[in-house]
Amino acid sequence: MLESIRIAFFRRALRNLLATQKRHRATHTPASARNIGLLFDASSEQFRREALEYGKKLEKSGKKVQLLGFFNTKQPPTDAGFDFFTLKELNWWTFLPVKSEKAMAFAKEKFDLLVCLNPENRPALEWIAVSSPAAMKIGPANELPNDFDLQLDIPQGKGPQYFTEQMHQYLAKIVLTNGSSKAS
Repeated sequence: MLESIRIAFFRRALRNLLATQKRHRATHTPASARNIGLLFDASSEQFRREALEYGKKLEKSGKKVQLLGFFNTKQPPTDAGFDFFTLKELNWWTFLPVKSEKAMAFAKEKFDLLVCLNPENRPALEWIAVSSPAAMKIGPANELPNDFDLQLDIPQGKGPQYFTEQMHQYLAKIVLTNGSSKAS
């Protein structure tokens, strides 16, 4: 019962944020984006490894990549090697990461492309994705209020590698011309 009340508070916070959210939307692909935000659930070692590999792949292709991971524990590993936040930094009632300076700063960044790898629908990651003024946002299909420009329905047990492969497959069909886009 208490958990459902917390979820209701969170959904209300998301709807309120979406009602006030103003961002300049633009179509981007990983090839056209210069500044990419990669938001991911770092709780699973395999998922974390795949997300970091994708970030490195983007950096090797000349992209400026900013990573932010979320550990669904109060105590994170000491040798993460990337920016992150934890359960300890969330508001208990609303799941919002208001105690995390890194999460709040990430949420304000104006990325060309924001990729949210959130298979478990972690509320804190959803809130950051909604808060972001990124030109284009890509994330998982779910029932939470959001403003993703592209949502991918990923089967249970599939990780970031599968998600990013699907994302690239869909985005490869977009042809960008003079700042506008049209589907091919």
